Amino acid sequence: MDFSPPPYGLFSPDIDLMVNLPGLGKLREKHPAYIARAEKAQAAARKFAIKHILPRSLETDKKCSQDPAYFDWDLWHAANREKFTIACLPEKMGGLGWSALANAAAVEEFSSACMGSTANILFNTFGVLGAMVECKTGIVLSMIKKMLQAQQAGAPLFYSWAITEPGAGTDMEDARGMEAMRPSCHAQKVQGGYSLSGVKCFITNGSLAHYVIVNMPVDPEHPLESMATFHVPTDAPGFSVGRVERKCGQKASQTAELFFDRVFVPDADVWAQPGKGFDHTREILSITRGFVGLCGMGIARGALERCIRYSADKQTPQGRLIDQDWVRFALADMIKDLHMVRAAAYNFAMALDAFHVWKLFDSPAVKGAACLPDKLLLSDSLQALAKSAPASEAGSIFKKKIVTGKVLDEFVRHGSALKVAGTDLAMKTSSRVLDIVGLEGMSREFGMEKSFRDAKVTQIYEGSNQANLLDLFHEEIGRLL
Repeated sequence: MDFSPPPYGLFSPDIDLMVNLPGLGKLREKHPAYIARAEKAQAAARKFAIKHILPRSLETDKKCSQDPAYFDWDLWHAANREKFTIACLPEKMGGLGWSALANAAAVEEFSSACMGSTANILFNTFGVLGAMVECKTGIVLSMIKKMLQAQQAGAPLFYSWAITEPGAGTDMEDARGMEAMRPSCHAQKVQGGYSLSGVKCFITNGSLAHYVIVNMPVDPEHPLESMATFHVPTDAPGFSVGRVERKCGQKASQTAELFFDRVFVPDADVWAQPGKGFDHTREILSITRGFVGLCGMGIARGALERCIRYSADKQTPQGRLIDQDWVRFALADMIKDLHMVRAAAYNFAMALDAFHVWKLFDSPAVKGAACLPDKLLLSDSLQALAKSAPASEAGSIFKKKIVTGKVLDEFVRHGSALKVAGTDLAMKTSSRVLDIVGLEGMSREFGMEKSFRDAKVTQIYEGSNQANLLDLFHEEIGRLL
C-alpha cells in the first residue's frame, strides 16, 4: 500500500495548539509568553515524535516482545539531548522551564506516537513531584542538581514510584480501600531510621530506577493511620529488582517487581512521616491522574490519525475507504470526542499553572531566587543553607500556603474525571478504528493494533477507572450527603 497521508495531526509539521483550542486566544492577549512557550513545546515535541519516536515505535515494540528488559537507549539519549528529561526544571537552572500547559502539549504529541516511549521520557517527573509535596528546600535543590548534572553528562537518572504490591493495588490510593486492605509490605522503626520489607509490583521504571519513592505502613493492621513515604536509593543493601513483566501494551516502558529485604532508610529520607503517607500519595495523584487522562487522549488521537491515514489510501470497490459516508460519520464522531476531552485536559493543565505546584514558580520568592547568579543557584553553599532546618521548614510552609487541602480536593476531583474520560476515550477510539479498517488494517505495520494494546493499561494505573469514579462521586456529591 502506497501511503500518501493527509497533512493532519502528527503527520503535519505545523503546530495547531491555537487551532484546536481557540479559546487560548484571549489568554494570549494578556500572557503572550505563556502561550508562546506552550506552542514552542508542541513544535519541539512534534518534531521529535516525527523524527525519532514514530519511525522506531513498532520495531521497539517487537524487540520488547522478545525481551521485556530491552530498552531503547538511543531514543532516550536523543530526548535527553533535547532536555525533555528535565523539561519541568526552571530555565535559569538549566531546564526548559515548561509550564503545565507546555508539558501537556508535549505529552499529547509524544503519546500519539508511542505511549511506552512517552513514559520513558517524561514519567521521571515522579521524583520531582514527590519532592515538591513536602517542598523541603534541601531535598528539592539536591534533586534538581542531580538531574541537571546527569543530563549534562548524558547519563540516565531514573526515579520510580512504588505503590502497588501483590495484595493491594488501587487500595493504596483510596482511603476507604486502605482501611480494609492487608498490606504485605511494612516499615519497622529502628535506630536512626526505618527498616523496609516486602514486595512491590508493576512498578514503572522499577528496573531502571536509581531512586524509588516507596509507600509502606509502619503498622500493617492500620495502614491508613501509619502509611509513610520513603526515598530509597536502589544501591541500598537489601534492595533488588525481580521480574521485568511481559506486557500486552506499552512494552517500551519497563514494569518490574521490587524486593525490599530489611532495607534501611535513614530518618532524613523519610519524605512523609507515618500517618502522612496517604496524603503524600494523594497530592501526587492530584497531578498525575489528569496527565494519565491526557496520555489516553494522545493514544486515541494517534489511533484516529493512523486510521485517517489508512482509510485515505485504502481502495475498495466503492472507491477510497475514507470517501464512504459511514466512515466519515465514524471519524467525525471520534474527532468530536477527541476535541471535548482535549478541552478538559488543557483546562486541567492551565489550572495546575494557576493554582497547584506550578504556581510556585511564579511566586515572588522563586522569581527572586532566579535573579541569583547561575553558579550560586546550585552551589554547595546554597545547598548547605537550603538543608538547614529553618530554610527547609520555610519552604514547606510556603508551599502549603499555596497548595492547600481544599486545592488538592479540587484537583483530585477534576483529575479523576479527566483520567477516566481520557483513558476510556483511548479504549473506545482504538477499538472503533479497528472496526473501520478491518483485518488488513489490524496488521501490525499500520500501528492501530498497538494503540489498542497500549490503551488498556491506562484504565488501570494511577488507580483503576472505577476507583477514580468513586473518588469523583465522593468529592462532588458524597461530601454533601
